[in-house]
Amino acid sequence: MVARQLTKPMKEAFFVSPDYIKQYGLPTSPNELQQHKLIQYRFITSNQLVPVLLNDNGQTVTVEMPNALIVNDTSLMVDAALKGLGIGRIVEPLVTELIDSGQLVPVLPEYWYPYSALYVYFHQDAQKAKRVRVLIDFLLEKLMPPAERKA
Repeated sequence: MVARQLTKPMKEAFFVSPDYIKQYGLPTSPNELQQHKLIQYRFITSNQLVPVLLNDNGQTVTVEMPNALIVNDTSLMVDAALKGLGIGRIVEPLVTELIDSGQLVPVLPEYWYPYSALYVYFHQDAQKAKRVRVLIDFLLEKLMPPAERKA
């Protein structure tokens, strides 16, 4: 088997729209999250809600927040956050451009929970197949910044 790294290690980003901040303010500590609205994610297969995890100096902290909306699609979560419905959360690479453009504002980035990098695994002989190379190139383009891509 061959492993191809698609991303660097990631963090779960918390984010809001500028409109949300105007209406509710920006949380400045984990304790303040309990007074804010969460756009919650529910796993499709298990029907379970994803716990809200923060990293406080290497310690995992679970936070309870009131739900503004429950979704099972990450693009819907981002859209809801852009519309000011609550605090969204998703792995950082999927919202970096929106944060960089100012459409979304990071919330408590010093507490974002770390995750490992994403990898694609395939049989060594499969890397010669054009369809495998095309898939890997596509995934790299979508998930990894150009400066970090390896040939």
